[in-house]
Amino acid sequence: MEHNTRILIVDDNESIHEDFCKVLVHEQNEDRAALDDLEAELFGDDEDEPKSKAPDDILKYDVDSALQGQEALVMVNKAAQEGRPYALIFMDVRMPPGWDGIETISRIWLKHPYIEMVLCTAYSDYTWDDIVEKLGSNDKLLFLRKPFDAIAVQQMALSLVKKWNLGEQARNYVQNLEQEVEQRTLQLKDLLAKLEAKNAELADANNQLKRAVLHDALTGLPNRILFHDRLEQAIKLATRNKTQFAVAMMDLNGFKEINDQRGHLSGDYVLKTVADRIQKTLRDSDTVARLGGDEFAFVLPTVARESPEIVLKKIMSVFTNPITMDSNGEKINVGASIGITLYPVHGTDLDTLIGRADAAMYTAKRTGSGICMYSENTDKAATG
Repeated sequence: MEHNTRILIVDDNESIHEDFCKVLVHEQNEDRAALDDLEAELFGDDEDEPKSKAPDDILKYDVDSALQGQEALVMVNKAAQEGRPYALIFMDVRMPPGWDGIETISRIWLKHPYIEMVLCTAYSDYTWDDIVEKLGSNDKLLFLRKPFDAIAVQQMALSLVKKWNLGEQARNYVQNLEQEVEQRTLQLKDLLAKLEAKNAELADANNQLKRAVLHDALTGLPNRILFHDRLEQAIKLATRNKTQFAVAMMDLNGFKEINDQRGHLSGDYVLKTVADRIQKTLRDSDTVARLGGDEFAFVLPTVARESPEIVLKKIMSVFTNPITMDSNGEKINVGASIGITLYPVHGTDLDTLIGRADAAMYTAKRTGSGICMYSENTDKAATG
């Protein structure tokens, strides 16, 4: 905003308005030098402002008049709406028949608390305590006793208009600063939201990567890496608790023929179907993994009411029903062979348990028994 020199005179006596205009509005002010010295004494020399322009801006007041408090409030509101607010109001105390000066000031300050006020009176009907009670202790209120002299009015106009403009500069600075802080805060919130979204994307990608590393892409089952980890954990837990669990290896019977005759897409469909059926059969504590091709592996903890052998029979039951291959309803029968070892009876380490379960599986495949528990004869048959 440009330097504001708007002043409002509020008095029910029109002659008072004329007196104020004689003092404040003039083409050439004979007391300019004195006022220049007064401004320098009050505010100091401003080396950044051109010397020839600042005094003219200060001395050329834009003065308006109102005869009643109600009229003054309307003018103040309109001036603010137009973006040309009053910097200073000279307010008479007694203005019958309408509001007096105290009430008018209180109403104006409700919406325009930064306007400087000079209360003009000969002998006020209010004591200082009355005024403080109604208006509060305010540094924007000064008193001017009637009859007033020109220098006093000029001094007040000069200092209070300058004070209002300095205050407005400070308020604009604070407002701009608050807006900048608010804008920066919104930018930081936006950046934080983007970072959180990016972190969520990275976390999701990381989870997907972990799953891809530890799971079979075709069936979604744990792969060899995760199976070995689960088996190592089962060994540690069983060793600590002195308990027993089973390790089983399984191959599908005739899977090579399915791949050769029907193609790999059909083979993949069979593997996924078998995996889905097995997962629905297993207990929460059991682990099934696909090690590659048509080879599956199991870790089966012993449960009081359900031994690993019973679980394996349930697994074999998933092959009772044939697999429907396509929309034409063609069905094929798929079987399986399973070998089983028990910890710690048949081994106490990962390689031994898996190797002996694998040997038992080949015995089951060769004999057509479906399920084979490892024994010493199994080793002999595998090496024989």
